[in-house]
Amino acid sequence: MSGPDEQRHAALIRRHAELLGYRYVSTVRPPADDTDPIGYALGLAAGLDAAALVVYDLVTLDHTPSRACELFDLETVSPPETWTVSVPGIADRAHAHPDRPLTVVEAHRVLQRHIKCDMLECPLKSSAYSALVKAGKVVPPAQSQRVRAAARGIKFPRKNNSDVRLPVGVTTQTLLEVLDGLANRQADPRGLAARLGPGPVGPN
Repeated sequence: MSGPDEQRHAALIRRHAELLGYRYVSTVRPPADDTDPIGYALGLAAGLDAAALVVYDLVTLDHTPSRACELFDLETVSPPETWTVSVPGIADRAHAHPDRPLTVVEAHRVLQRHIKCDMLECPLKSSAYSALVKAGKVVPPAQSQRVRAAARGIKFPRKNNSDVRLPVGVTTQTLLEVLDGLANRQADPRGLAARLGPGPVGPN
């Protein structure tokens, strides 16, 4: 915590933590010259065996709540929200966010070692990719993998844990036609809605 509102934010954080039933332990003020103040705070909280981390807002965490949620429940004062810990106990360290910013060389090595990992499910690979983007070594694609696969006529695999189901009698083609119809101002919205059900849910 730092900045002109430091004392006011610290008081609000303490009050918020106590209102939620937590025993307030400490306010973390990383050294001014620390290159990774978030990592510093998380390391200290882990050393104190904290159950939760309370911050004033997500700006404190560079809008990355997932980094804190690997180890703790996260609470914000403004707005008052809760992010629960992603897994009970210590997260898998082999795929966890690094405890400091990665160099370009380190980021390249991570991507090589985690080549089979899904970036959305491997925080370490995500951090490495982000480091390369910030360093200007990688330019993110303008289109998603699914869109690029469709343009080439390649079937994009569904995730194994996907439980999305379409209503019985509704196909993906029906959905696409309805979406096209929504862009047409002269289309009958009730007619479009009728094409989607209601009906029992089944596999697509």
